[in-house]
Amino acid sequence: MKERFCALKNNAYGRLAILFIVCLIPFTVARALIYIINHPDFAVLSAGQVISAFIVGLRFDASIMAMVVGLPLLLMLLPFGLCHRRFWQGICGWVTYIMLVAMVFLIVADMFYFSLVHRHAGPEVSVLGGDIATMIQMAIADFPLELTLFAIAAAVGAWWWRPLLVGTPTPPTKYKWRFANIFVLLFVFALVGRGGLQYKPVSVSDAFFIDSAAAGYLALNGPFSILHALEADTPVVKDFMPESEATRLTQEWLRSQNDQFKDPAYPLLRARSGSTAARPNIVVFLLESWDASNVDAMRAAAGKPIRGATPNFDALARAGRLYTNFHAVGQRSIEGIAGVLSGIPTTPGMPSMGSGLEQNRLSFLGEQAKAQGYRTIFLQSSKRGSFYVDAIAARAGFETYLGAEDIPELHRDKLGDSGWGAWDHSTLQAAHQLFSQAQKPFLGFIFTSSTHTPYAVPTDRWRKFSGEEGLDMFLNTLYYADWALGEFIAAAKQAGYYDNTIFVLTGDHVSHFVEDSDQLPNLYRVPLLLVGPGIPPGLDDRVGGHLDIIPTLIEAAGWNTKYAALGRSLLDDGRSEARAAFSVRANIVDWIAADGWLSHNLQQRLGTSPALAPARADAMERQLTAAFQIYSRALVENRIAN
Repeated sequence: MKERFCALKNNAYGRLAILFIVCLIPFTVARALIYIINHPDFAVLSAGQVISAFIVGLRFDASIMAMVVGLPLLLMLLPFGLCHRRFWQGICGWVTYIMLVAMVFLIVADMFYFSLVHRHAGPEVSVLGGDIATMIQMAIADFPLELTLFAIAAAVGAWWWRPLLVGTPTPPTKYKWRFANIFVLLFVFALVGRGGLQYKPVSVSDAFFIDSAAAGYLALNGPFSILHALEADTPVVKDFMPESEATRLTQEWLRSQNDQFKDPAYPLLRARSGSTAARPNIVVFLLESWDASNVDAMRAAAGKPIRGATPNFDALARAGRLYTNFHAVGQRSIEGIAGVLSGIPTTPGMPSMGSGLEQNRLSFLGEQAKAQGYRTIFLQSSKRGSFYVDAIAARAGFETYLGAEDIPELHRDKLGDSGWGAWDHSTLQAAHQLFSQAQKPFLGFIFTSSTHTPYAVPTDRWRKFSGEEGLDMFLNTLYYADWALGEFIAAAKQAGYYDNTIFVLTGDHVSHFVEDSDQLPNLYRVPLLLVGPGIPPGLDDRVGGHLDIIPTLIEAAGWNTKYAALGRSLLDDGRSEARAAFSVRANIVDWIAADGWLSHNLQQRLGTSPALAPARADAMERQLTAAFQIYSRALVENRIAN
């Protein structure tokens, strides 16, 4: 056995394989220790799920190590004479070891951190790195024994590492074959580093391979989570006022009649007492780029001439409650997805959903519904990997997921790809088929895409507007998407589940064709339409936003639950003057109320609506900064929900 090992070690490719495998061992050991030390966090997992998490975890371990040590390992294969001498092999081998020690240091630090906040380190490491000298001084002062033991362990590890580098591999006889093999291995390392051949590189979201946060945490490793979070901007955590004052202001803003804040450690978490009546089905439409400037029901409510692009939505609006002063939480689809699915915004510097945000304990809509006995179904018109929505849907509690690759062509005339994936009609009809067959009650979530650029329509049938570019092209796609919506509603009525279903329709963000874009609220204004049992029809001009949807559905469906969201039920008629929408564009947070708006970059006030009184602007700024302080601190410390 020893002779075989020595022979393998003295083979250039064998040595590379041995060193890479050795680099993976600390990750599995750490995963086992995290599981043992924090066993209550993983008690919900079956033995099979634990084993699966360890297996899935190898993907993340190999990904991070391929990116970190792939280059020095490949340099050991160079065919030149110098590169097969002890000097070159030693340099590359010890650089690999130094990188391994750095990864082990992150692993150990993350293990300590995991025990504190019950998740891996992530975006908050950017905050710690903002003053690296101070952090080093604190580490030396507070953890001298641990650092000494780590240094000793690293030295012992070097002693064990050294024999792996003894001897020199046999030089190649044909340089061209060695170079060819190096290029092949370069491709392999790149493939391992990105986590496979899937649409997008592996991300934190992919660790949540089943509907269990615990399984995702077990599969992840600290270095992967930390280094991917560092790709994002620095998280912004600010203390604008005493914590007690910020909590009071935020809870006063969020409080509804039937809500109770009970745990000071979780300032956004509240309990709600619901009815015991039969639960209605819920279907949420997140409509790509549907905005107030182009949906005719919203235009009519604002006194603007209609364009004729949304007759089916307009008819549905007459049967439901249309909120005409409603705002998206951001300006990107992934921000709208996060806001509607979790009730929280993507704030400056914090990772978006799909890049680490989902690690936190959040009140995901799907998980809330499952706890109430709902079947949960998610469909996305775009491809599975787009925005990492396949992984996000699983994390958010959806049992069934379909992306474009899973949705059949369901137009009467078979069509090609839309450019983004499945056409909206096919997506909505596939959703209808699932809903009509699903055990009741069910929660359905549909994210559409046909109204995205390049603004294609299936056939000339939907070219109602004559222009070949710009607004008319968008309106044609909107006209098509509206037709698809009408076909879905007709099918739902015929199937019999329409009458016991609450339908929620909103845009993910505004389109590129916003009217009066100099008025800040228009940068976010999208329709919100609620239709269903218990929803009084009519127009409603109270201020609202994406973050209000989860609280609204909890009240509308009569759920008895605990939840956390930076929003408030739109069905609560109390304190309408206190309502505001919390929206974000890049590094700016906008606070939009009925009497005006205020913009802030978390350093200073950037602007207000022209007629806003100074005293009112001061009050708005205090409310905005209080809400941000409470939310950002709770997010970094994993105290959104429990």
